[in-house]
Amino acid sequence: ERERERERERAMANENLWKDAEHQLKELDLDLEDDGGYNQWDAAAENEITEDSHWEYHMRKNANEGKGDAVFNGLEYKAVSVMMPVPEKDENPYWGWFKKGTGVSK
Repeated sequence: ERERERERERAMANENLWKDAEHQLKELDLDLEDDGGYNQWDAAAENEITEDSHWEYHMRKNANEGKGDAVFNGLEYKAVSVMMPVPEKDENPYWGWFKKGTGVSK
C-alpha cells in the first residue's frame, strides 16, 4: 500500500515537472520575427569563411587526407549574431560548430 502511494506521488511529480517544462519552453520561444525583431542567424548569414581566416574550420576540413574530421563531417560551421537586440546585419558574429540545420528558417 505504502509503495503504491509513493509511486503515485512520483508519477504526479513527473507529470507536473513535464507541464512546467512545457510552459517554460513556450515562455522562452524566441520567434523574434513575430515581434518585429531580427533573426540571429539571418543577421550573420552574409558573413563568409575566407581562405585566410577561420583556421579551425580549415584544419578540420583538411584532416584525414582531405576527408574532414568527425566535427567537420557531423556539424556545420556557421555564424550567428550574439548581439541583443539582434541587428539587421551583424558584421562581427560568433562562429561556431552547430548541429546541421540549426538556424534554418522554416
